[in-house]
Amino acid sequence: MPSYMEDGQACVVCGDVATGLHYRAITCEGCKGFFRRTSQRRLTYTCKSGEKCEINKQTRNVCQRCRYLKCTAAGMSADCK
Repeated sequence: MPSYMEDGQACVVCGDVATGLHYRAITCEGCKGFFRRTSQRRLTYTCKSGEKCEINKQTRNVCQRCRYLKCTAAGMSADCK
């Protein structure tokens, strides 16, 4: 675990156990990979629930649009690693 992190620190996107600072946010490997793939491939998603979906460890794969919005709201930026 990186020295700047607390033991058991949560991912700011889904609440899973974070592994480090990725794209300017403390995230888990799942959210890091999701954000990387979405940004590199310039993917766009649509929400079926008015962009109000709850994103947590159990629901993070249900709505990709809301997950991506939560990534960007948490400060994730594709211009850095």
